[in-house]
Formats: sequence, C-alpha cells, structure tokens
Amino acid sequence: MARGLADFDPAALSSLRTNYIGEDGVGRGLTAEQLAAMVGATKAQVLAYENGRRVPDPERIQALADALGVRPRRLMDRSRSHLWSVADLRRGCGLTAQRLVEELGISPKSYRRFEQQAIVPARRPRFLDDVAGCLGVRLPVLELAIDNIPAVAQRSQRAAELTAMLAAHYVSRSGLWKGPAAEDVELLELAALYGRPPQRLRRVMTHQLGELRHMMVRIKREQVIAEYDPDLPRQQKASSAAERWEEMYERELGAIPFRLEEFHRTCQPSDAWQVLVDLHDADAWPEGSWVPSALLARTDTLTLLPPSLVAQRLFDDVPAAQLTRRGLNHLRKFRGLYAALFPGIRSPRLSNRSSRGTAGAARSPAPPAELSLPGRSERFAVPPLTLSKLVRQSEAKGVTDTRLSPTVVMRVGAQRPAATVGSEELTGDESP
Repeated sequence: MARGLADFDPAALSSLRTNYIGEDGVGRGLTAEQLAAMVGATKAQVLAYENGRRVPDPERIQALADALGVRPRRLMDRSRSHLWSVADLRRGCGLTAQRLVEELGISPKSYRRFEQQAIVPARRPRFLDDVAGCLGVRLPVLELAIDNIPAVAQRSQRAAELTAMLAAHYVSRSGLWKGPAAEDVELLELAALYGRPPQRLRRVMTHQLGELRHMMVRIKREQVIAEYDPDLPRQQKASSAAERWEEMYERELGAIPFRLEEFHRTCQPSDAWQVLVDLHDADAWPEGSWVPSALLARTDTLTLLPPSLVAQRLFDDVPAAQLTRRGLNHLRKFRGLYAALFPGIRSPRLSNRSSRGTAGAARSPAPPAELSLPGRSERFAVPPLTLSKLVRQSEAKGVTDTRLSPTVVMRVGAQRPAATVGSEELTGDESP
C-alpha cells in the first residue's frame, strides 16, 4: 500500500462509479472498464482500487476524481481527515510534492522542510495562504494538518524542556535583565528546532523570559509579605496571591512553546508588520474603516501580505486594505514578540476607542481622520502617522496632494483631508 494513502476509501470510488451521472444529467453509472479507459488504467487496476487491494497514487487519484466529476478528497475517508498530516492532505488532494513545489515556486528542500518538519520559509510571509490555495482547502484545515505532523509534537516537547531550563537559569538571576546569553546551548538548540537564526530566537526569548521575570518578582514580593508581615490577614492574603501568581507562571511557561510555534509559522517581515500597525491605528478592522493602499506601503510589500491577515479590494479604481479578524488577533497576540524582534519600530496604539468623551480618552491618541469617496458608503481612513507627515509637508507647501488612484487625489491642507475626483471635492468627516 502506498505510504500516506491509507485513508483512500475504496467504497467511495465504487459508489461514485456506479452512481455516475453523465453530462446529460442522466444517471447511468460507469463500468470498471469504462472508468479505466477514462483514466488510462486497466479494468483490473480499477477493481483492485475498489476492493482495497491497491491504492492509487496522487496523480491517479486526481485522474479518477476528474473523470467522476468530483474533488479528489471525495475519494478519501473524510471521517479521518482530522488526523491527516500535510503529506496526507496533499495526497488526498491528488497532488504530488513536485507539482506543489512548482506551483509554489520554491525549492524541493524548502518544501520538504515544511511538509516533514512544519518549518515555514522565512522569506515567504504568505506561504501558508499560498499552500492552502494550491490545495484548495481553508487555512484552518491546513493548520490542523500541520499540527498533525509528528515533528511538531516532538519539537513542542523538546522546546518545553529547553524553555524550562532557560527559565530556571535566567529568570531569577539578579542584576540588570539582559536575557539569555547568545552562546547558551539551550538557546542554540531552540533556534535549530524552529529553523531560525540564534540571534532572532534570543530576542524572542528575552521577551518571553522577561515576562516570566515580572511574574517571579510578584511571586517573591508576595512570599516576603506572607513570611514576615506581622498582620495575619495580610499574610494570608499574600500567601493566596503568591499561589495564584505561581499558577500563572506555570501556565505562561507551558504556553511558550506553542506561542513560538504559531509565531514562526505566521511571522511577518518588518515592513509588512508596519502595514498591520498602520491598519490597526486607522481603525481599519473588520466592519470598520478601509485604508487606501497608496497610504500604506510600497506595492511590493502589499502584494506579499497574507490574505488571511489583510483583506484587499478595489473600490471603483481605489485599492484599499483592512485587517481581517485573524489579522487583528495576530497583531494583538504577537505585538510584544514583534517589538522584541524588530527593536525601534512602531508598535500599535492600544487606546480604548470606546471610551471617547471620558476624561481618560482626552489623553488617548486622536481618532483617525476619515475620508469619503463619491458613491461609496464605506468609510476610509488615513493612518495617523501618515497624516501627521502629510500635515508637516503641507505646512511648508500650503497643501499636499497624494494620488490614491488614477482618478482620485487626496489633498491635505491646513483644515482637513479631502478627496478630489475630477473637479468634485469631497471633504473628510473628521478633522485630523
């Protein structure tokens, strides 16, 4: 039996053949001989597939599916699809590794590392979206298959051991916090597990262990109160607090390997991360505003953004972008790791938009300026940092024009941003 195709369903093939409906809509079925002729096989081979004595290879599965007018996965035992690895999913979709390599445009070595070890190419920020597209499956289906790769469980177990050793060695160390040493053997092994440079892992682990260090400070503080405070109620309260912080510490320590796994699958380069930050700060969230692409980044950066994180579409001839729900969660979950990985770059503003009008909101960043486009009900926003740059330019020039599309120009002057289409000028809803 071919490796990885044990979930081929002979009964599904037999049922689809005998209940085949022709192009005229008439259900007449196919004989084994007829199906064999359609896929370039013999009658004996088709019967062997249906009797479970032989398993077709991925290319033959694709041919059978095409002949029967179904997707390749209809020929598999889909009740077990939640157990498939990436290799099983690929074969179940009727694709060879070589064909997927060609469609993705990567080297066979890079693809093998992904399929066997779940190591995503560092320079392909939308790699998972591309793989899911080639396989014709939703991204959560691919992510489940990645989790089913045996190497992932092995890596998580070893990463948990290494993380615990690093925490024991560095978290309680006195003095100025510097993180793990660059030459630490546990750190080097951790970097090798995730297929990333040691310096990169050192920055990430410095942040993760630093969070544990803050918890440890709280634990020790409460322990001192529980031990030496003369007031018995305060002792008891501090003792309970120390226990809660210890539980939080253990949970956070145990979560680090899973966070590292997810982060290294979906991590974006610094320029793409800044696009996510701009969208977030412009309130370009699901069901929120859109940001014209001309106000975000270079075209080559925008084309590399994963569709799972950033939605992009045209409004007439104005391209615009918005964070997806997954993109918003990604930004909030990993903002600390990005700050550690790319020191000095901007982080998202986390002001509470819902608290506008309160005393605290007066100290929060101003809401993004909005624009209107003719004939469009959607809201469009200008990222705050972009707007501030354009305002500074307009102070010197009197007005600054930015082309949003071949027909739409945004004008920023002393008053408010405005979109101009032909001779018609449309002012923004809010002052910047």
